[in-house]
Amino acid sequence: GPLSSFLALPALQLFSYEAADYLGKDVDQPRNLAKSVTVE
Repeated sequence: GPLSSFLALPALQLFSYEAADYLGKDVDQPRNLAKSVTVE
């Protein structure tokens, strides 16, 4: 139900973080973040 998918969010975020870190991405400075901020 909705509660179980809500509880899965932290695990999904952690997995995404670990995957990005493993792939050598800069998780503190994502490319798209700076782009979307400067568009404003």
